[in-house]
Amino acid sequence: MTGATRAVVERPLARQTGRDPYVMQFHRLYRERVAGLDAADTAHRAAALDELAVDGFPLRHDEEWAHTPVRAVVEQKYRLGHLDRAHRPGGWGSPKGWGSEAVAALLGDERVVLLTVNDFPVNDLRFENCGGVRRVAWDHGTDGNEAFTRPVGTAFTRLARAFGSCHELRLDAEAGDGPVHLVHLAEAGVLSAPRVRVRVAAGARVTLVETFAEAEGGPEDGGSEDGAPSLTCGDTEIHLGAGAALTYVRVQAAAAEAFDLGSTTVVQERDSELHALSVAAGARLARHTLNVLAAGPGVSSRLGGAAVAGGAGKGSAEQVIDNHTYLEHAAPNCSSRQLYKMVLGGGGHGVFSGRILVRPAAQQTDAFQLNQNLLLDDAVIDTKPQLEIGADDVRCTHGATTGRLNEDQMFYLQTRGIPRPAAGQMLARGFLDEVVSDLPATALRPRLLDLLHGRLDRLAWSPPA
Repeated sequence: MTGATRAVVERPLARQTGRDPYVMQFHRLYRERVAGLDAADTAHRAAALDELAVDGFPLRHDEEWAHTPVRAVVEQKYRLGHLDRAHRPGGWGSPKGWGSEAVAALLGDERVVLLTVNDFPVNDLRFENCGGVRRVAWDHGTDGNEAFTRPVGTAFTRLARAFGSCHELRLDAEAGDGPVHLVHLAEAGVLSAPRVRVRVAAGARVTLVETFAEAEGGPEDGGSEDGAPSLTCGDTEIHLGAGAALTYVRVQAAAAEAFDLGSTTVVQERDSELHALSVAAGARLARHTLNVLAAGPGVSSRLGGAAVAGGAGKGSAEQVIDNHTYLEHAAPNCSSRQLYKMVLGGGGHGVFSGRILVRPAAQQTDAFQLNQNLLLDDAVIDTKPQLEIGADDVRCTHGATTGRLNEDQMFYLQTRGIPRPAAGQMLARGFLDEVVSDLPATALRPRLLDLLHGRLDRLAWSPPA
């Protein structure tokens, strides 16, 4: 059982010969990016850029990108970022030193093992073994994407592989349950493509938080004016060893005009547990692609998403938040749960596309997928949950709901003396809180709720009388 069949569209000659005009600016930036790099590193980057030149960008001819306005992204002009080496308040290597209040509130006093600004490592992971986190040399020959039945790369993962700085981390049991933070900041007008590969040791239990946000401060070289949209296309690969348990939170709190098109790929070995949560509250266009492979028996996964989209006022630009998930069950006796929720105010456009593939060998799979959307004003939602089942002993369900505020609940709150706008705000908060509250009761949970609630408070909407 599956959703609509993908249409096959012949590409224009310009794409077949690598002359896509939208790719050309990235060719020019590429020459600047690889200056001074060794031949081995350059070869891998060049191969990724060649693939992008052949395939081009999916400008709505691809069904999987039909609701994502890619043209708005590729028509912008970008620059490569640089680091201002002057010491900043808050200390070198600290997100607080780069003036990001939202990120600072999210981190608290917890440790940041990797901070990148404009795709440059700032704290540079200058340690061999620090609290169960170890940096190792990047292995170009390892690619978790190759384990999937279908290609899971996109044009923007190719951009990441052509431009990105590469960081490979090993996390063992000493890392503990306390959050390990990765933070990626980008200034206005910058192309940023951080690549991270994480290997969680067998039996380890780890909480990993990866945050994408704005680095406050203007361009150093006069290449762009403040307010120009940045483009971040992070590429994160995670491998869970046998019996490992990972809580992974991806936070997108980019600037209002930014573009964030990132992907996360997770491969799970026998009896491992994954709890992945995507929180999106910023950017003009944000699309996160989450690919999960249940590669060994006894695997369990919980995937969740909480997002808020909408204009900040009359005449403001449309905000698009797009969640794509692809979960492939390759082994027997595995389970998965997905719950994605979105609140859309005026000028908001939400997209959800979730595909579950059950291979013939994945007998006794138990998979559930649900997308729920709350419309507070004139908004657009495109949702497509999908199942593709090749085994016969499975239990798989999916569904999607879209609606407005419940008038009975609104009336109940108003009879208790709560004004109608405040009542609507309370219900919208409670709608999203269900997803975030599934996290363990640590200091991270209220910080994520504060981020979402703050975005809700800035939506331009008023419940109808």
